[in-house]
Amino acid sequence: MDNLNIWLNGGIIITTLKKLVMLTILISFIGFVSAETVPIDYNINNSNYDTAKMISEPGIYNLTENITNLGGIEINSDNVTLNGQGYFLNVTSNNGIQASGHKNITITNVNLCVSGENASAINITGADIAILGNTITSNKGAGICINENSENITISANTITAGCNGIKIDGNNSVITGNTITNLLNYWGISIGANNCLVVNNAINSNYSINMDGYNLTVENNALTSGIHCYYVSIYSNTLSGNTINGKKLYFYKNMGNVGEIPSDAGQVILVNCTNAQISNINFNEKAIAISIADSTGVFVENCTLNPNIIYENYVSIYNSENCGFMGNTFKVSESSLVYGISALDVNNITISKNNFEGIAVPMYGLNFTNSRIFKNIFENVSISPLALENCSGTYVYLNNFINCSRNSIIDESITLNSPVNVSYNYNGTTYSTIAGNYWSDYNETNANVNEGIWSIPYIITDSVNDSYPLAKPFSTVDENGIIHITQDDVDSENGYVITKPGTYVLDENITNGGSILIDSSNVTFDGNGYFINNSESYAVYSNAENILDNLTVKNLITSGNIFIVASNSNLSSNTAYLILHYGNNSKIYSNIAEWDIDSHGNNNNISSNVIDPESRYDYDFIEIYGDNNTIINNTVDYEIYLIGNYSTTSSNKVNYKIYVEGDYNTISSNTVDDHISAEGDYITILDNIIQDHIWTWGQYTLISSNTVINASYEAIDPNGDTDYGIDAHATVFNNTVLSSKVGIWLDNYCEGYSNITQNTVYADDYPIIIGDNITGCNIYLNNFIYTGNSSNISGIIPNNTVNNSLVSPFEIEYKYNGNTYSNFLGNYWSDYNGTDSDGNGIGDTYYLYGCNYEGIYYEEYYDIDYLENDTAPLIDMWNGNEIGNYVAPTISSSGSSGTHYSSDLSYGIGSGAIKRAVSASNVVYGNEIDQGFALNLRENVQNGNNYQLSGNTIIVGGPEANGFANKYDSEFGISITNEYPGENKGVIQVQDIEVKDGNFVRTYQVIYIAGSDRFGTQAALEYFKTLEDLPEGPLMVEWTENGPVVVE
Repeated sequence: MDNLNIWLNGGIIITTLKKLVMLTILISFIGFVSAETVPIDYNINNSNYDTAKMISEPGIYNLTENITNLGGIEINSDNVTLNGQGYFLNVTSNNGIQASGHKNITITNVNLCVSGENASAINITGADIAILGNTITSNKGAGICINENSENITISANTITAGCNGIKIDGNNSVITGNTITNLLNYWGISIGANNCLVVNNAINSNYSINMDGYNLTVENNALTSGIHCYYVSIYSNTLSGNTINGKKLYFYKNMGNVGEIPSDAGQVILVNCTNAQISNINFNEKAIAISIADSTGVFVENCTLNPNIIYENYVSIYNSENCGFMGNTFKVSESSLVYGISALDVNNITISKNNFEGIAVPMYGLNFTNSRIFKNIFENVSISPLALENCSGTYVYLNNFINCSRNSIIDESITLNSPVNVSYNYNGTTYSTIAGNYWSDYNETNANVNEGIWSIPYIITDSVNDSYPLAKPFSTVDENGIIHITQDDVDSENGYVITKPGTYVLDENITNGGSILIDSSNVTFDGNGYFINNSESYAVYSNAENILDNLTVKNLITSGNIFIVASNSNLSSNTAYLILHYGNNSKIYSNIAEWDIDSHGNNNNISSNVIDPESRYDYDFIEIYGDNNTIINNTVDYEIYLIGNYSTTSSNKVNYKIYVEGDYNTISSNTVDDHISAEGDYITILDNIIQDHIWTWGQYTLISSNTVINASYEAIDPNGDTDYGIDAHATVFNNTVLSSKVGIWLDNYCEGYSNITQNTVYADDYPIIIGDNITGCNIYLNNFIYTGNSSNISGIIPNNTVNNSLVSPFEIEYKYNGNTYSNFLGNYWSDYNGTDSDGNGIGDTYYLYGCNYEGIYYEEYYDIDYLENDTAPLIDMWNGNEIGNYVAPTISSSGSSGTHYSSDLSYGIGSGAIKRAVSASNVVYGNEIDQGFALNLRENVQNGNNYQLSGNTIIVGGPEANGFANKYDSEFGISITNEYPGENKGVIQVQDIEVKDGNFVRTYQVIYIAGSDRFGTQAALEYFKTLEDLPEGPLMVEWTENGPVVVE
């Protein structure tokens, strides 16, 4: 493979050139000496020119003065050197210097000017020819012409100005190097019709630089002002490298797989037998066939500007290739109108889409152009033919705009001028989906009618070809509001759809071809509009990961693939995806459903009201957060919330396994966790959570407060310090309730020292509290320690000893007991304390002895323990806020959750007691999977409403289209829900008492109806319902906005 991504400096050093000339002359002279005839050394001047110009003998011929004559010099002998010695030879009629059928000729240092019509400055047929260091001007003909049947030609270091070809060489085994060529007319700088030639380090200023029509040609390091032309039949044997066009590089790729992105400094690109190349965002404005493609697949040209200023060539040429595409390019008019925009021969499955052809004579030429699509292009001001297509079976042309174009389209009946299937388009503000043709600005059927934006009478091109579905208005992906509409035709299956400019982009239909959406611009809104992108193996929507973008919104998309956004100040909302991945700051990720994971990296982000699908095929589903000052709130997660960072809040989430937080100054509050909370770091707050199993911390100055542990499998609360550095915890464990455990509070010698443990209520089968023998400095008071095991004495089975901890308050506390107010130092309530209270102040008369007098083996460990701590003010009854006694134990539901009068499976985020009671007392029913996800935001236990019979208070989630129960009772409510009312993104909350006959009785049940015209309307109504202080007296209409639900006045 020859990859010309190489930059070499061209040119020949002058001293090297002189040596080359002298060496050639010397070799010629040696040849003369060995010949039978002794060579002559002859001077040519004006006085002898008429006879001397006919050279018929070997020798060295020197010009000795400037000469002007009608005729040129004719060499009719082998072994001749003509040395101009810098003098002018001005020939006004014939060729300047010519030879035919001779060999070993050298022409050097001649200042040659030829002005005759079609006369060449040098015209030679022969072998072993050297043309070196001449200055050549041929105003109307070629500079140097080497004819067929020539070989072994060296043309070097000449300066050539020619009206025709600068150098035309048809002799094999030639070297053309170090020449400077200027072409006055539209001919080639160098035209090669020979084989085995080397063209290197030349400088060419010409509209057409090099024509390669031969085999085994090497063209390297030439500085050009226009492109190189290669012929398909010989290109495989040729090599190009290091050539430039006005400083831009000519890239040549041959026999290369997975070429990748072509560099942006390209002036011309040639690909032969290559795969997977991308040419994008390049301005081709040189005089060259901008792009040539042959025998290749997977080549895509996107968002380029092609304005090559060529005269008779194509802008783009593609031959014998397939699965390629030209999308979003601009073809501008060149110096001549006699050109093709795209010339395609023997190609298959080519996509030509969203290009703009302006003023091109023939924008699209195709022969054997099969199974391809030409759509959403603009053809404007076309002088000859907008389409020249023959033998194009399986090719469809649709949704193009033909504006001010000649009707001389050269099209046979093999092509179809409409879409193969229904396509989406916008007409007068409405999106339609049907078979569609093209827009023709000269359509003039006066009797035609418009139906859904399509004329009723076809557009006639020929007797056998017409557009049966002509568009009534120009097609545009941008509607009247500036919104850009995307359909499957816009999304390539391999390269997807690339958003390169700010704006709002809306998906108008499902994308099922595996293509993706790439966002490569800031200030973009992508609205999936409830449609689906089928891309399970990769990213359905993603941004350019090399640059952090700003202000992106991705919403309302459903995909089996992933969403990956690298952007700050952005929003990802109401999407359903396998994985949602975000890098950036100050962003919101809310109301999404992810099958596996939501992963956010950055600071000051808000991750809220998302659902990690409990029906996922994976056992481990996450929300993962990395960064500082993040908020994770109101999410439902099947497995784990995992946070690494500082100053973040994890609140009001429902997590089926655990919350893990690592970092300082984090808050974990009001969550429901089905297993445990683990936190590592300093100054962590764990507040008001409901945890099934336990709380574990590692660090300093942790606050563990007002949490409820339902049923710990072993320890319930374990506030460790930093054992790696031996730093004590200084934790505060306050006002927690442990309903069941083996060990309640576990101070197990992991640096839990200097902690305050107060006003907790702990039920434990073995030990309500264990204080390790290395723990010191703790204040433990006003706790209720309730032993629920079988031993008769808690102290008698505690295998620990402890020192320097206090089991009484460090100060006097005012409290109530039996209606009286006291102030004393207070200890803890111990359920096995059997002392008396003779003075009636709620404090036992004798100490409670913590520790034991034990020596022996316990759980395979040897212990020798004495009583070491005393609770000197044990409480006679349980501590209850500010009094001893009258403690009211929390109610334990059948599922193990705690509460007083609400259902145990209520979801978090419901505000008032009235709404909690309404949800607790009702069955919640849904109709489809989307509504099921919303219903789970009310309570855990929900049911499908399609076969549901009204037999109790009920909450309906979702409208009558999807919910059979809603359909049955929709008419009972003040507002009937349809797809049109209350309207896009709007929903209604309604409450109605409905009577049902039950045998001989009539029963009345309260039914709450939460539904909208679409999923966002239902979501708006449900989220707002959770915030109500009380049930509404009449219908309450709510709209979903980017800022959440808002009441419609």
